[in-house]
Amino acid sequence: MLASAIIAAGGSGSRLGYEEPKQFLDLGGKPIIAWSLEAFSRAIEIGEIVVVAPLDHLARAEEFAKKHCGTKPFKVVPGGATRQESVKNGLSASASSMELVAVHDAARPFITPDEIDSICMMAQELGAAILGRKVDDTIKEVHEGIVTRTLDRSRLVAALTPQVCRKEDLLAAHEKAAADGFVGTDEASLLEYAGMNVVVEITSSVNFKITTETDLKMARAIVQCIKEGKF
Repeated sequence: MLASAIIAAGGSGSRLGYEEPKQFLDLGGKPIIAWSLEAFSRAIEIGEIVVVAPLDHLARAEEFAKKHCGTKPFKVVPGGATRQESVKNGLSASASSMELVAVHDAARPFITPDEIDSICMMAQELGAAILGRKVDDTIKEVHEGIVTRTLDRSRLVAALTPQVCRKEDLLAAHEKAAADGFVGTDEASLLEYAGMNVVVEITSSVNFKITTETDLKMARAIVQCIKEGKF
């Protein structure tokens, strides 16, 4: 049961302050998005790659996909106004022969083929699965600058990607969200809203999302360590 990989690369990355989208910035001699494309191209459980890119950057995304998707079939489609709309565009363009869909943030460059295959196989068995990381910090709920409560971190997990589920379930979740005007921050939140169970596979990998300049500097430092054989 192979999965369609949807690489969510439709955002502008405005928080980084660069003129071009963050997924096209250089990371170790290739664009950030290339790291994810190469990982998914080597994953056994992935049958195709669908890249969702900004409308005015489709040609660049096509160029990168041709170079970094290996032998995997791929498509490049325009994103929407929100991440949710962008992923829906990717879903609509995916091959009907694929029963699963694996959605991944293009700004998470350090995902590995083994992690992709593992979470896909979990979704095959259980229906929907996401990668997650345990929360080590003490988390406070705050209102107007005042702490209102301290959350039990033993029950907290940071949601990562890929997030994998049956394609028909995610399509149904998108339809319900659109009908109700619900906006989720990831695929799991849409599935949860639609009443579906999502399981979590805990990982300790460096699968963080590049959002800020500090994140970008950290990613470049990790790449340098990889090149030097220290990571």
